[in-house]
Amino acid sequence: MAKNGVEHRVLYRDPRFYAAFPSLAATPGAGQDGTVLLAFRRARDHRWLRGAEYRAGETGFNHVDHLDSRSQTVLLRLGPDAEVLGEPVALPPDPQAADQDASLLVLRDGRILLAGFCWYPVPAADGEALRALGLGLAGSPLKTGDLYLFWGGYSRYSDDGGRSWTPHRDLPPLPGHPDLVPGQRPFYGGAVRGRAVEAPDGTILQTGYTHHPATGLYASHLFASADRGESWKHRSVIAFDPEATAGFCETALHLDADGVLHAFHRTTGLDDHLATSRSGDLGHSWEPWRRHAVVGHPYDACPLPDGRLLLVGGYRHPPYGIRARVYDPRRQQPDDVPELVLRDDGPAPDLGYPWAALLPDGRAMVAYYICDGTGLRGIEATLFRP
Repeated sequence: MAKNGVEHRVLYRDPRFYAAFPSLAATPGAGQDGTVLLAFRRARDHRWLRGAEYRAGETGFNHVDHLDSRSQTVLLRLGPDAEVLGEPVALPPDPQAADQDASLLVLRDGRILLAGFCWYPVPAADGEALRALGLGLAGSPLKTGDLYLFWGGYSRYSDDGGRSWTPHRDLPPLPGHPDLVPGQRPFYGGAVRGRAVEAPDGTILQTGYTHHPATGLYASHLFASADRGESWKHRSVIAFDPEATAGFCETALHLDADGVLHAFHRTTGLDDHLATSRSGDLGHSWEPWRRHAVVGHPYDACPLPDGRLLLVGGYRHPPYGIRARVYDPRRQQPDDVPELVLRDDGPAPDLGYPWAALLPDGRAMVAYYICDGTGLRGIEATLFRP
């Protein structure tokens, strides 16, 4: 059903850039000033060289550019009414690779963690020789200019409210996975996209995903840090299908008041249905995954003050947009409550990756990426009372 009383905002759009994959976090002191930090991935959009009219039409709406040698993480501060404060700031990049998604988490002591992953660009002319050495490369010379080697997952943090950041720190290698570069670079962490959680004892839990060597389909993994994100250990495989039917990726976490850890998976092989996993021991072991009637991807799970959960996801089926459900994860399943349609006016299916945060007045802000009437991708937000 449609949600009444919603308001839509444009947070960032620039004709020179393709902006996507946002995440949100209330900064330290947000209880007083309501400041929210927005992080997103920004890449070049060369179409501005040919004019806005080139973007318009079917070709412009379906333009997808998720590989770029100059892609970077950009931060933008938002005020208590979701107003933009100041100019966007690009974080120092990895010295060798291009940043992709960014996932934010503010710890109880005020430290801000940022987890993500990188692509390493290589000249297309070297592709054949590198593939002969066993390196898996993505992209095509015609579409992306360069070829790309997955470079691994990382984390970094800020102790001054997001003004300065540590360098990228690789997540630990995945057990049982062959080296990313044989004999030279392990397979660090997997791709990272999804909300992390901090347990009552201070343990930080973050997900990653990659193709499982036994099936070639995605498996979701859990990493844990006992020292505020200074170092990480691989804790478990959250979801994996040995029958090679379903894949699990871009997993968001929620820890409920009873200490149950919930994982929300984007899936492959399940007709775009949500799958969830549950753990009663902070992710050391997991119950079998469960398929739901909910359709879309990926998901973010934002806890509400009354114990309910705001679950938001992108909807890449006509009519394209953003959808949500609000329910009590201790007593209900997401299937048990009505679906809220926050947006159904997306011009193209390349949209979504929503992330939610609460504003001081109790409204929820859901940020996502979506294109405008010319096919230019930008970051927008929907505000409403859950």
